[in-house]
Amino acid sequence: MKPKITPEMKLGMKEFENTMFMLKAIPCEENINRFALQGNLIPERLDNIAWFLPAYLSADFNLFFVFAPNINNRWAISCSQVHIENDNQITAMSETVPTGLGLNAVNELSPSSAIELVAYLKTLEVNGLGYFDEEVGKEDDDR
Repeated sequence: MKPKITPEMKLGMKEFENTMFMLKAIPCEENINRFALQGNLIPERLDNIAWFLPAYLSADFNLFFVFAPNINNRWAISCSQVHIENDNQITAMSETVPTGLGLNAVNELSPSSAIELVAYLKTLEVNGLGYFDEEVGKEDDDR
């Protein structure tokens, strides 16, 4: 019997690019600590609905996770490339892209960092907060 190939095992592959991390729990003030990265990085408010969390920061590439209802009004974690000046001022954010596409971009720069981010998402999955979905992007493509 072959082992099941899970989405996160496809990290770095083109097939992973449309994978989204869908949320089962909607982030709010009461539960936002459950979404902490490495125990101490807690998502912050982006606006009155969405949240954001630095996922990967380097001198020339910064990626944030964006928690928002941006997949047919369903909550997901997507990725946005962010331009930062003066060490902490966000001056621009790209449109969001699928979780897998963002993780693949990090994987090209730092495979170990990409693996850590997948581990973070897997922890959210184990804690019942979300799951990897390879099909949600395909549904949108068919419309």
